[in-house]
Amino acid sequence: MNRNVPLLPFNDVETLNMKIRPKMSDNIPFELQEEIIKGVLPVKSLIRFRSVSKQWKSLIDSSEFITHHTLNHSQPQHLLVRYPNRSEIKYVSIVDDDSFPQHKFSPTVPPTAKLLTHPRIIASSHGLVCLCGFVHDLKKHLIVLWNPWIRKSAEIVFPYILNALGFGVCPKTMDPKIVNITREANAQVYTLSSGAWRHVSTNLRVPETGFSFRSYPEVIDGILYWVTCNARGSCDKIISFNLTSEEFGLIEVQDSLEDPGHLCISKVKESLVVLSYDKSDEACDVWMMTKNGDPKSLLIKLFTVSFKAFHDSIYHRIVGFRKNNQPIIEHHRRSYGFRLTTLEVYEPCTEQSNDIGTDLCFMINNNSYFMTTFHTESLLLLNHPGSIAH
Repeated sequence: MNRNVPLLPFNDVETLNMKIRPKMSDNIPFELQEEIIKGVLPVKSLIRFRSVSKQWKSLIDSSEFITHHTLNHSQPQHLLVRYPNRSEIKYVSIVDDDSFPQHKFSPTVPPTAKLLTHPRIIASSHGLVCLCGFVHDLKKHLIVLWNPWIRKSAEIVFPYILNALGFGVCPKTMDPKIVNITREANAQVYTLSSGAWRHVSTNLRVPETGFSFRSYPEVIDGILYWVTCNARGSCDKIISFNLTSEEFGLIEVQDSLEDPGHLCISKVKESLVVLSYDKSDEACDVWMMTKNGDPKSLLIKLFTVSFKAFHDSIYHRIVGFRKNNQPIIEHHRRSYGFRLTTLEVYEPCTEQSNDIGTDLCFMINNNSYFMTTFHTESLLLLNHPGSIAH
């Protein structure tokens, strides 16, 4: 069979749908059809192609196809923003390309997610978004794994005391995993394939005061990261968890920074970065983690974000980075007795910022915040028997 089948560009998807499709089942061997379908990138098109025939549906729904699509296709990055709108919570997804932030859509939220009290975005991995909140009827926390692109979700009851959650998809098995770490460094892991929680050993040396977690986790190249703080409130260690081997690690970052203040973690493309806010909260140094293992040169400084550009600011923080490394800033300021909150893209070279859009600007009189994550298109959950369509 000829393996050199040209991949179809995005603008040829409708050509396949309208012209090639009617003749394909009669004239082209199915193995060749499979090669052509594998070259079609958009998830929405693949979902439509499932209705072409039973063979196509069986192919696209198969674990092998889903894994191939997840690992072998470069998907555009999207910024997912959760924000309050009057009495409800809304979500908007913005494609991170040259049109940013013009190309937006509002994904359909799982019905269960609307029942969550104080829902929060934990993380995103391989197109799945992990949400967590409290459900009064269950009197328990509920975790929702949500694929906005195929409008399916899975629900997991969380039976432990909520402390530090992490989420990621194992790159070897494509199995979504949820990790919980307690202050005493006990840990539980949930795998979607098994549908069960189990205890795992951390082998971490626990401080007398226990671990205190101050920011959300990051998942990069199959490894989860959390930043931890000591009894004085200084964040000086990063805990890692390998989603494949399920081994924990501890990274000391204190000695690598010039004058560490308040630390958080984020990621630039697929590299871990440490955000070091100065004590006056007027600037934030962005440090990238290296892989040479030398504690003295564990981090390299990329640039500094100056918050002097944000006039009349009463609160600001970096919530993520675009694919071109530009930071996205959440900016709070007073306006007519309310707190006006906006998301702005910051340009390090000019120290200027631009509002993402007035439709993502809201006025509040309490401590509401944006929640953001970056995600990509994915077929994960498509063939999961316990997933719910919405």
